[in-house]
Amino acid sequence: MHPSPRRWLMISFAFWATVINYLDRQTLSVAAPMLRERFHMSNVEYSHVLFAFLLAYTLSNGISGRVVDRLGTRFGYALCMTWSSVAALLHGFATGVLSLGMFRFLLGIGEAGNIRGSW
Repeated sequence: MHPSPRRWLMISFAFWATVINYLDRQTLSVAAPMLRERFHMSNVEYSHVLFAFLLAYTLSNGISGRVVDRLGTRFGYALCMTWSSVAALLHGFATGVLSLGMFRFLLGIGEAGNIRGSW
């Protein structure tokens, strides 16, 4: 049996999703000066926003693999990508430190499934 020619398309989708995932982790540090000025964030508040993402990512890492296994790779991975895409979109609606932290938390939940879903 020959593998489907679409396998490279699927591998490239997973690759680019992972690239976007890693780039997204860096965007907050690049945008930090502007965000800190706009939302009048102290260093401590900025660290809370960073911690929200890392906490969600860490907690979801242990859960997302089971979710993807239970739902199936296609649906589970699509769910994780949809979740993280919507969470990233919500960042544009942040009005302060609390909402930015909540949206970063949601993003951490979705992004943890990328690695689990692609393997």
